[in-house]
Amino acid sequence: MKGVLKMTFRVFVYGTLMKNCYNHDYFLKDQKHLGQAVLPGYALYNLGSFPGIIPDDQESVMGELYEIDHQILRRLDILEGNGNLYIRHSAQVQQQDTAIETQVYVWNGQVHQEDKIEFDAQPWNNECGR
Repeated sequence: MKGVLKMTFRVFVYGTLMKNCYNHDYFLKDQKHLGQAVLPGYALYNLGSFPGIIPDDQESVMGELYEIDHQILRRLDILEGNGNLYIRHSAQVQQQDTAIETQVYVWNGQVHQEDKIEFDAQPWNNECGR
């Protein structure tokens, strides 16, 4: 059908979906990378082989912003165990001085304070690049 607009979503990623990390190529390689962004109001935790974020008004998380289609969003929901392991929320990230509405996956489990990753030590895995 000509002239049909393709619905897109923005998603903020902060772990295994970031460039140079093991889930990136399979899920986001061909999606539009919108650059680095900061998610205020959340804290980042190392959960072992992957990270998670939880709400925390005093913290922020560094990550990447992508524009994706509905099919990729559905695939990410499956990967992240949306509704179980993680819960997808709408949130605003900052890019330079601009607030951007995006989707973000929030950890739905317990965290340990000693596993918190301070903002100056992010991103989650140094192999993911900065």
